This record gives sequence, C-alpha cells and structure tokens, in this order.
Amino acid sequence: MNCILCYLPLNLHWGICSQCFQHLPRIISACSVCGLPLFNKNNSCHHCQLLKPSWHKLIAVANYQKPFTKLIYQFKSNQKIELSYPLARLMFLAWYDERLSTGLCKPDIVTCVPLHHNRYWSRGYNQSALLAKHIAYWLGADFKPFLLKRKTKSADQKSLSKFQRQKNVEHIFDCETDLMKKTIAVIDDIVTTGSTIDEVSKQLILRGALNIQILCLCRTTL
Repeated sequence: MNCILCYLPLNLHWGICSQCFQHLPRIISACSVCGLPLFNKNNSCHHCQLLKPSWHKLIAVANYQKPFTKLIYQFKSNQKIELSYPLARLMFLAWYDERLSTGLCKPDIVTCVPLHHNRYWSRGYNQSALLAKHIAYWLGADFKPFLLKRKTKSADQKSLSKFQRQKNVEHIFDCETDLMKKTIAVIDDIVTTGSTIDEVSKQLILRGALNIQILCLCRTTL
C-alpha cells in the first residue's frame, strides 16, 4: 500500500505516511461547541453562547482546505471508497486527542447523517456511513447507520445561503429509536453552517439522547 498523499510505499497500512501526517493542516484552537476558530481553546464562542446549538461538542480534523478538498472529492465523487479507512482514522485520532485533553466521554452509539434514498442509489454508498463504521469499531460503540431517516429529498446545500440551508433541512429527519440517556456520535464528512447537524441533533434529543458529539473531517469557515 502507498501513502494516499505522497504515494510512497507504507510499512503500516493505514494510508498516510508519518511525514505527510506531520504536515497535515489541523485546527489548533476552536470553539468547544461549533468547532470554528477561537483564540481561547475549549471555550465556547459568543455565537454558541447566544444561540446554543442542539449538539454538545463538535470535533473536526481540519478546515476545508488542501489536501482534504481533493481527498473528499475523490472519496465522494470518484468512487474512491478505499479512502474511508485513512480519513476515518484521522477523525478518530482527533476524537482521541480531545478525550485526552478534556475527558470527553465515549459514545454509546455511532451513527451518520443519512442520504435520501435517491442520492444513495445514484452514488452507491453513503460516505458518512463508511467513515462511521470504522470509527464505531475503534470506539467499541454500537454502529447504527440507519438510526436516522431522511423523510424527503432536499436541495443540494452547496448552492444555498445560510438562511436557505436552515429552511432546506427543517423537519426532513426522523428517528424512531429510544435513546434515553445515550451519548451519540454523529459522523459527517463536512460541516458548513451546521444546519444539517443541528436538525439531526434535535431529532436525537427528542428521543432522549443525553449528549451529542459531532465528528467531521472538515469544518468550513465560511
């Protein structure tokens, strides 16, 4: 196996060589809730203090920048599903670093943001579910990719404003499982405005979830 970034041969088969791993961009200091840049690490930003998102913790590997932009595009749009393992590994390591520094609790259940069935059939897989499967295994948590259901198809979020994104995902998710006092980790590849994960989190809270952790590969700053 070769490194997915420099293509040199690897001894350890998780996808990224030690040199490339050391030079990957990372989020150094961010809001403890939304994951956006913040000077005082592990504090919540003014925006989160006022609006109080429905989730409790967001952990991202990096901002949406090279080489992650290319890797995510290959993973989602070019059928490079073999990238799920090294990308999930980066997400797990980010979660583990947070656990070491803040005592973050282990989730009982790992799930993912669902795709509408039309989009799933078109792509052939849910990229977030592929990531979540690896992460659940490493965490020793229950993997439940169908915990959430998308009731209706929504427009592609990429082309919408922040307000339009919020309206676009209102009431489109459903959860029918009793989650009383459970800690849930929700996996997604990219978080932009947070509208989707907020709507997902509301459904989980309605079913009794006690704590919701969002784990993503990239957090956009736009």
